Formats: sequence, structure tokens, C-alpha cells
Amino acid sequence: MTAFSSRTILVLVAAAALAGCSEGESRMQKGFEDGFKTQFVEKFDSSCRAAAEGAGAPTGMVAEVCKCAADELVKKYSASELMSLSPETATPVMKSCAAKSGLTL
Repeated sequence: MTAFSSRTILVLVAAAALAGCSEGESRMQKGFEDGFKTQFVEKFDSSCRAAAEGAGAPTGMVAEVCKCAADELVKKYSASELMSLSPETATPVMKSCAAKSGLTL
């Protein structure tokens, strides 16, 4: 092998490694997004239930509405959007889920 062909091979290997890094970054971002959304659903559901039950809402329906709202929010928004989610943004989703369950907010 000549020095040129060794250098060419080195460049190709480096290019392949860099391509793999971008794939890894994409997988890492997806992993973060999925992990954050899973935690968001759990925490949103828990705090939603506590607040609704504290206000006297029926426990059975609360669970259904809170789970629906959490699931809809993670479908609609990215992890970064969920991090800064405001009550004003979540309210229409909550109302929609409540209506599906036969409740009115």
C-alpha cells in the first residue's frame, strides 16, 4: 500500500466515524425526548390528580381526564415545548379530555 492509499483509507474511516456521530446524536436526542415525555406524563398525571381531587372532583373521572391530557400534550408538543408549558396552553387540552369523559370544566 502506498502512503496515498493509507491516507485515503484514513479519510474514509474518519468520514464514516463522523457520520456515525451524527446518527448517535440523533439517537441520543430521541432518547432524551422519549425519556422526558415519559417523566412528563407521570408527573403531570400525578399533580393533575392531586389538584383535581383536592378540589372535590370524582376520583375515577379524574384519573381518566388527567391521563388523557398528559397523553395528548406529549403527542402535540416537543420536550422543549413541554418544559415551558403554561396553564393557558394546557387548559384547552384538559377541557377536551374532560368533555370526552362527560365532565365540564
